[in-house]
Amino acid sequence: MNRLLPALAAACFSLAASTAMAVTPPGDAGKGPGGPRHGMRHCSQAADPAKCEAERKERYERVKQAREACKDKPDRRGCMTEQYCAKEQNPAQCQARAKERHARMSQRMDQRQAAHEACTGKRGDELQTCLGAQRGTSRRGGPDKK
Repeated sequence: MNRLLPALAAACFSLAASTAMAVTPPGDAGKGPGGPRHGMRHCSQAADPAKCEAERKERYERVKQAREACKDKPDRRGCMTEQYCAKEQNPAQCQARAKERHARMSQRMDQRQAAHEACTGKRGDELQTCLGAQRGTSRRGGPDKK
């Protein structure tokens, strides 16, 4: 019995560790509770993968240069937008999109802060339920169905 208990415990721990570290199957990558993620697609799915990859590298370099140029600026977000959009084909359109994106992000942050203030003092499942109710969604991320 003294030898069986440690062996049984080790087997249980290894089973728990292996299931906790399980990898998501390749077909389900990027799919969370809310469904597939939107945004940038992999260049292999583009009509012209070589052109897509070149554009992606160019955007990466522009962001990298903008980040380097703005690292010590007090208004980093504004500086990054100016630096990035200056090299865009249509800088005015780029600035307008950045302004809209900033407005959306600010609105989301305000909503998030209001939800957390309404749920002050709650922890764990109670907090998650409260935050979901504030957002108007269930705990799993989808809209409530009543």
